[in-house]
Formats: sequence, C-alpha cells, structure tokens
Amino acid sequence: MIGKIIMIIGILGVLLGGAILLISLLLPVLTDGRTSWDEALLGIIPGAIVLAGSLVIFGGGLIIVLVQRKKKLRGIEHRRGDALV
Repeated sequence: MIGKIIMIIGILGVLLGGAILLISLLLPVLTDGRTSWDEALLGIIPGAIVLAGSLVIFGGGLIIVLVQRKKKLRGIEHRRGDALV
C-alpha cells in the first residue's frame, strides 16, 4: 500500500515538473522575445529538478511495489507446497 502511495506522489510530481519545464521552455518562443532565455531559466531549472526528483521517487515506489508483490507470491507458493505434502 505504501509503495502505491509513493508511486502516486511520484507521478504527480512528474506531471508537475513536466508542466513547469514545458511552459518555461515555450515561454520565450511564444512571447516573441519579450521573455529572455535567462528569465525562462528561472522556471526551467526548478522544473527539471522537480521532474528528476519525482522520477526517482516513482522508481522507488515501483521497486517497493514489486518487492512486496514478489514476497506475496512466494508466500502463496510456500503455502501451496505445504498443502500438497
């Protein structure tokens, strides 16, 4: 359960970081030069940091979910083996 919560937080962070990064990258192009690339970097850098951190959080949650699932399957196989003997 905790792994799924961590994965959801990671996905939300990826969406937020991606949106910040995309908007900041498009800002100088869409404003026809009224926004400089130096000003856009104030959004690009934090967006990239949030995106990268969220990917790490999502990966950690995914690992936790997979490990818990593997433990659960091993427990089921162990119980089935005892029942057959």
